[in-house]
Amino acid sequence: MLLERMSSGLKLPVRFVEGTARRASYAYKVYEIRKRDGGSRQVAHPARPLKALQRWLLRNVIERWPVHDAAYGYVAGRNIHQHAARHAASGYLLRIDFASFFPSITARDIDTFLATQPPGTTDWTDDDRRIFVQLVCKSGALTIGAPTSPALSNALCFQLDRLCTALAADKGLVYTRYADDLFFSTTTPDVLKSVPKALDDILSKLDTPSRLTINSKKERHSSRRGRRQVTGIVLSSDGRAVLGRGRKRYIRRQIHRIDSLQPAERASLRGLIAFATDVEPQFINALILKYGRKRVIAAMTQ
Repeated sequence: MLLERMSSGLKLPVRFVEGTARRASYAYKVYEIRKRDGGSRQVAHPARPLKALQRWLLRNVIERWPVHDAAYGYVAGRNIHQHAARHAASGYLLRIDFASFFPSITARDIDTFLATQPPGTTDWTDDDRRIFVQLVCKSGALTIGAPTSPALSNALCFQLDRLCTALAADKGLVYTRYADDLFFSTTTPDVLKSVPKALDDILSKLDTPSRLTINSKKERHSSRRGRRQVTGIVLSSDGRAVLGRGRKRYIRRQIHRIDSLQPAERASLRGLIAFATDVEPQFINALILKYGRKRVIAAMTQ
């Protein structure tokens, strides 16, 4: 049973696990972070004891649950370059975003999912299920900041991904999901116009998550005539997933002025170079030829 496994695995008394679960909704530091569009996003960071229990659940329970092949966010062995490459050969792209994704996934959704007895839960008692829900939710819903939320959302969205994949197959589309961003693509014009309504129909019939809604303000149609972008990666007109000229220019400029960069700028540059290494490794070779190996390695490591 779950309680005994957690107690044994973490070498903590059962009463401690139960008490932490009971008080879990109050064991978060809540703050706001700015979004690119000028708005803000609420983050709830769990206190250390709660986070330790959540990480144990992530490793020993949640990561063993099935994730659909169409899901790319927060999945070991899958990355944003692989995700973008799925759409690179298509001429038309649709991006659909969910509103308040994590908070839309509720304790009731998790209860419904647990009733299907996913792997490793067949011997769980009602108390086990209650403890699990309490530990992964804040005030009855998932939250940005808990280490369990991303992987748990993937598990609960398996039915959504299955139905969207079937929709895509019926219309001759490619479908993928990266967290709360859904992408549909095709080589045929006008087919994507019917997708938002079809997706609304799917959402209305989902057992779990049952409260997902489309953020229509972020719905984006694009084609090869314009700029197609998937999770920060540009889809080129010749069918490749690339960094894009703007990001390359920025990286070159930062390497050129690396000696004057502030620590935060250097950290950002290291992240960008790591990103570029995954997406276009040949670009790193071009940087070395232009600026020298010593300078590029310094940008990657310091």
